[in-house]
Amino acid sequence: MAYYLRFQRMRHGLTQAEVSKIIGCSNAQVSKYESGEKQLDANQCKALDLAWDTGGVFATMLVFAKQGLDVNFQARRRRYQHRAIEHQIFSQLIPIPFQIEEYARGLLEVGRANGHIQDVDEAVTQRMEVQSKILENEPQLWILIDQIALRPMGSHEIMAAQRDRLLEVGTLNHVSIRVLPLSAAPHIGVDGPFWCFTMPDRRLAALSGSALAVGRIIDDQIEAARAVQRFQRLAAQAWNEEQSLECIARMGEDHDGLA
Repeated sequence: MAYYLRFQRMRHGLTQAEVSKIIGCSNAQVSKYESGEKQLDANQCKALDLAWDTGGVFATMLVFAKQGLDVNFQARRRRYQHRAIEHQIFSQLIPIPFQIEEYARGLLEVGRANGHIQDVDEAVTQRMEVQSKILENEPQLWILIDQIALRPMGSHEIMAAQRDRLLEVGTLNHVSIRVLPLSAAPHIGVDGPFWCFTMPDRRLAALSGSALAVGRIIDDQIEAARAVQRFQRLAAQAWNEEQSLECIARMGEDHDGLA
């Protein structure tokens, strides 16, 4: 789609500034669309199809783009993780911002065993760097953890340290941690985790994917807003912050590892 946008712009003899007027954005945004750094949304595709009489090609390409592999996924994910001023995360594992190194290593070892990761040490280092970048400016962090995430994912010592980390950050003013109880299932989060971002300019984005960096970025504003709404619906079924921290404090007490 990035290539076709540039091809059609040049075919029509237009500048990026002129295209920006067609789709209602800045010149810089058009440059990002043409480089593949960002993806056109549904309204922009409709506007281009109408202006250039392409027979709905842009809209059709967008459908396939959403279903296929995003070759820029890693870079786009890092950009949103690093720059967001607010994060809303629903996870069935301990979320990346608060994973201790040993817990992260256990997850990444599984990724290596399944062929997703080649160098676990490098992957752990990168994850800890991502975590540091996310936390350095103290963004608002709204964390919603499925209770299943509190199950053992390592030794007793590792899980105790992970528990203590959650209890520590759960008292910070810019962090809210809530647990979605098992009793809430079935719910709209059973098909997987997701991560919503609010950027400094108040634009929204969302990440849908796994803990092993497989997934896609959603920066269509309508779709991203739906992801935020999905988070809010799940949060409405969660325990409050005090109840959630009490639950986390009991991690590992029951025979099945669930608080």
